[in-house]
Amino acid sequence: MDRKIFAHELKRAGHKSSLSLLVVRYYPSEMELRSVEKIKVMVNWILHIVIVWVLGLSSPCFGMSMEPSLKAHLEEEWFGLERLRQSFDAIRASPLYKRTPVLADCADVLGLDAGVCLNLKMESMQTSGSYKLRGVIWQMERYRALFNSPGRLQGMVTMSSGNYGIALATYCKHYNIPCHVIVPDECPPKKCTRMVDLRASVEVAHSSQAADTIDRLQAQNWTFMHPFDDLNLVCGYGTIMMELVDSVGQPDVVVVPAGPVVGGGLLCGMALAARLMELPTKVFGVDVVPESRRRDSLPGGEMRGFPEKYIGDNAFRIGFDCVDGMVTVNERDVLDASNCLLQMGIVLEPYAASTVAALLSGKLAVEAGQKIVSIVSSRDVDL
Repeated sequence: MDRKIFAHELKRAGHKSSLSLLVVRYYPSEMELRSVEKIKVMVNWILHIVIVWVLGLSSPCFGMSMEPSLKAHLEEEWFGLERLRQSFDAIRASPLYKRTPVLADCADVLGLDAGVCLNLKMESMQTSGSYKLRGVIWQMERYRALFNSPGRLQGMVTMSSGNYGIALATYCKHYNIPCHVIVPDECPPKKCTRMVDLRASVEVAHSSQAADTIDRLQAQNWTFMHPFDDLNLVCGYGTIMMELVDSVGQPDVVVVPAGPVVGGGLLCGMALAARLMELPTKVFGVDVVPESRRRDSLPGGEMRGFPEKYIGDNAFRIGFDCVDGMVTVNERDVLDASNCLLQMGIVLEPYAASTVAALLSGKLAVEAGQKIVSIVSSRDVDL
């Protein structure tokens, strides 16, 4: 998808839009036009198209260096390269961190066309089992000293369906910090067990009850840690891009998981890091949609009956400026990619194979001679 169209979709959709819906529609539906409020959105939409067109002409996506004004905007709005470096230093200094390996030249063994250089960045081999630990280390940096001060905090509370909760519990166990994780009804039992094994207290709550539970614990001096919409997480995840460049040089394309159950922090963190570092690298997100609910088979492109997952407000706005596009794969594509990786001895949770699925299925077109990096985000799986 053209980056300008993708950027328009991010701006138009609103902060409670899912990544799986961001690339669905290019024109407002008739229903949207009935509302005066939606008409205002449409006017803004037209203005955004013009802005994105102007910015897009000089963006890294068109093979040119970033305009100084855009880089300055990113640094003023979010954070600069210096803060990214500080987070990388703090993460590397943590005893919990592992420099995850890059599996080089995997194209042939996965059956990709000759001439493509595919590398797999194995964040699945991080200490907690996913990339989430990087963000947690930097997110917790400013809180650690408070636990030894007068009127100390009681502990950390969050809500998570798995990997973030496991990462936070991993950190809290190491530093002997109480950790409470609120999980949804559908949270895999194995992930709940892992959190308990890491000494976290786990509470199952419906989404409508989670906010009340958090309010109750905050009133008791517990600190809420947002599981995805926190700039410190985005910054921590962006360090993967710095590590990649150090390991394999500048990639031409980086493919990042972006759905259906993540808040967009990994994708937008890596894309923002690429822009701050002024790399020519294109960063694409991969969304997974069930085959039975293919978006192009429904009027207006809407996926009815599919539970909406939300992208964080910060990640959504960063994506407007930094992400080059989105690719959609279905569950069959993911299963095929998982099986290919299994033949290589790599066991992952299914959605972590989505980036490889985008390449094997041809949904993301790449060119001979390009250096491609696929982010393998997590490993937790029920066998």
